[in-house]
Amino acid sequence: MFKGEKKKSKQEDPDQLNRLVLGTSLSGDLSTNSSLRIDGRIDGNVVCKGKIVLGKEGIIAGNIQAVEIELDGTVEGNINAELLLTLHSSAVVRGDIQTSRLVIEDGAQVGGNIQTGDMSKKTIDTGSKTKSNLTEKEALQSTKSKAPDIVY
Repeated sequence: MFKGEKKKSKQEDPDQLNRLVLGTSLSGDLSTNSSLRIDGRIDGNVVCKGKIVLGKEGIIAGNIQAVEIELDGTVEGNINAELLLTLHSSAVVRGDIQTSRLVIEDGAQVGGNIQTGDMSKKTIDTGSKTKSNLTEKEALQSTKSKAPDIVY
């Protein structure tokens, strides 16, 4: 070390990038504080405090939890994206999705339930009935008055 040079901090930064390249496979759970790009295969759950990008050849056989997720590959498990989930045309998801915002390109495939937004705060109140107490017809009429949110 040179005189006057300060030792650099080795804190994990969400802007740093971890990478699992094509031809690499991992069996077991993976947890990271920084962003992650996967072009190989993971057999296990993935928890990321940054952004996950899954390439076209990438496969995750397990649940995913991250701040932001961008998929071109295949996921066989449930997905929880805190802010945004983007499914490109080649993406295949076999599992449930929970996210604040969702973008789906034409051609992407989803086999599971999708929940978007903060559902705990969104309750339609029509007098004494909440959304869960409304009949199907009443719920449809109450949502017709609102313009649908469309994300392109």
